[in-house]
Amino acid sequence: MKAAGLITVAGQSLRMHAFKPLLPINGKPMITHTAGAFSEAGITDLFVVVGKQGEEVISALEGYSARFLWNNAYTQTEMFASLQIGLNAILRAGGYDVAFLLPGDMPAVEPKVLLSLMREMESGDWDVVFPSTGKRRLHPPLIHQRMFDPLIVYSGEDGLRGAFRAMHPRIGYVITTNAGCALDVDTPEDYARVQRYMNRSQKQEDEA
Repeated sequence: MKAAGLITVAGQSLRMHAFKPLLPINGKPMITHTAGAFSEAGITDLFVVVGKQGEEVISALEGYSARFLWNNAYTQTEMFASLQIGLNAILRAGGYDVAFLLPGDMPAVEPKVLLSLMREMESGDWDVVFPSTGKRRLHPPLIHQRMFDPLIVYSGEDGLRGAFRAMHPRIGYVITTNAGCALDVDTPEDYARVQRYMNRSQKQEDEA
C-alpha cells in the first residue's frame, strides 16, 4: 500500500499573531517536525500546500521529497480548499492507495501512529481510518484513494466534517494514547504547550 502525506500550511495564523509553520521547536521550524514524522515512518512522498510565506516554507523543507502546491486564494478560503488542492495533485500523480491529511501546525504526531493507521487500513475494508482516544477522533485521518474524487468535488458546508457526513464512509479507528495527535497550535498558549510536550519527549528519547 503506497501512501502520500498531505500537509496543509496555507493558513494565515491570525490567532497566533506569528506564522506558525516557521516557529522554532527544539531548534527547528515547526513544519520540519511535521514533515519529519512522515519521513521517519517511511512515507517519503509529501504534498505540501502553501500560501502565506510559501517560499519560506519551501526553503525550510529543503531536503525533503516534497511537491509544493500553491493555494493562491488562501486569504479567502478555509483549510478544506487546501486539502482539495492537495488531494487533486495526489490523484493526478497516480499510484497512491491512501493519503494522510495533516495540518502543518501539528508537529507532535508520532511516526508509530502513522504506521498503525496504515496497518488498520490494510486489514479492514475502510474508506477512512482515524486515530482516536476511544471517545473522539484525532489527527491525522488516513484516506483511501476511492474517497479522493468525492472529497475533491465536495462543495457543501463544514469542510471535511461535512463531506464525511454527506458521504457516509466506512470509518475505522486506531486507539492511541499519543497526545501529539490532539495537539495543534492555534494560540500562543497552544505553542507553549506543544513546546513543553516535545521537549519532554526529546528528553525521554535522549535518556532511553
